[in-house]
Amino acid sequence: MTAILAMLAGAGIGAGVAIALYVLGFGVELINCACQIITCDCDGGDAIPGMWDGGSFVSVLLFCTIAGAVIGLIYGIYKMKVASDEAARLRDAANSEEAKNQRIKWAGEVKQKALSVANSCEKNAKDYKALISPNYKADSQMETIMKELANAAELKGKVDAMANDTKTKGGASK
Repeated sequence: MTAILAMLAGAGIGAGVAIALYVLGFGVELINCACQIITCDCDGGDAIPGMWDGGSFVSVLLFCTIAGAVIGLIYGIYKMKVASDEAARLRDAANSEEAKNQRIKWAGEVKQKALSVANSCEKNAKDYKALISPNYKADSQMETIMKELANAAELKGKVDAMANDTKTKGGASK
């Protein structure tokens, strides 16, 4: 849309330039005419009506209008490119700022979760009760086993003592 508006503005400017050229040309011819009158060289004829003959005004008007439209179109395309680049830069800046804010938000959430986990671990460490006691405690079954082993050792000692007694008293058979 900007290119079309710039093209139309350029065409208008071109048409205005063509009219300005003809007005300037009219002024120059008017001065020439005045100079001819002052110098008494009036054989050149009246140049003022000749300037508008033969479609020269239409040709110059058409050329200037088309040239102005082309220049306006190029200028409009340039303005669109500048506006597009500016919009992309602003969008990238906004996206970058938004992404930065998102990263900050996520970092805050991760920090909160880590703090929560650390607090839970600290609380659990205080409330932790070991499943296995580090101190050895024999229950009644272990006490019974120990007594049986002591009795067996005592019995073995008695049997060994009796065997030694019989050996020493001569009870060995020949």
